[in-house]
Amino acid sequence: MLTKSRVVQLLFMLAVLLFLFFWRTFDSEQSEPAVIEQNVLAQISLGRCDYTDSCEFITEQGTFLLAIKNAPIQAEEWIDFELTTPLENSEITKAQIVGKTMFMGRIPVRFKKSAEKTFSAKGIVGACTTDQMLWELQITVLNGDKSELLTFDFMVNK
Repeated sequence: MLTKSRVVQLLFMLAVLLFLFFWRTFDSEQSEPAVIEQNVLAQISLGRCDYTDSCEFITEQGTFLLAIKNAPIQAEEWIDFELTTPLENSEITKAQIVGKTMFMGRIPVRFKKSAEKTFSAKGIVGACTTDQMLWELQITVLNGDKSELLTFDFMVNK
């Protein structure tokens, strides 16, 4: 049985939850975490590739190549990424997959050095309500004292 005090308590909890939801939503849009890890951070974002061949991205530090071994990419199946960097002493400090069509969280990706200038990683993304969804792979690469944020767009089929 709902009494006046129960109704007031439920309304109060609803108000608190709505406040926290809106506060978290608008606060996260305004204060995205800073990715600056060293002196300089450049963001390189180029057009979408089909990844049947390696995609070439030219920066101040050189040419980066990103290949996806199992194209076309399907949702809920492993994606094999391979990044070739221009310098031998490159280090990947952070990598994540973020939905561009709709936000579905941040999926961490761990790159491991597989050769002198080559890094490999596996990632997986969830299925969306649409038949195709655009995702973005964000990689922070450290070359000496300079960091670069590379962003690669890719399409995932349901």
